[in-house]
Amino acid sequence: MGSILVVDDEVDICLLVTQYLTKLGYKASFSLTMAGALTKIANTSYDLLFVDLNLTDGSGYDLMKALQDSNSPSKVIVISAQDSERQRALQKGANIFLSKPFTKKSIEDSLRKLNLYSK
Repeated sequence: MGSILVVDDEVDICLLVTQYLTKLGYKASFSLTMAGALTKIANTSYDLLFVDLNLTDGSGYDLMKALQDSNSPSKVIVISAQDSERQRALQKGANIFLSKPFTKKSIEDSLRKLNLYSK
């Protein structure tokens, strides 16, 4: 299975999502900051990133731009409580937008849409 990075400033969300993805068989890790995510991305190739829009040291939009500028093939699922940002996130390069709170089923459905779910 693929490698996934969860980028969110909420520890609980990072832990819950990475634990669930690990249970599904993915190699999942997380970062609480944009700087940490950029370091991880520089050292590891990820198939998918879950990205919150509001990070303590930047914006999820900035992270998506950095991915695009580096020609990264990583897919992006934006996770945000700001449903009003859905259209903008998709226009800026997100493959999928998940509104918080989201469910295990919505994670699985998103993975299926991206052809990254094999169960």
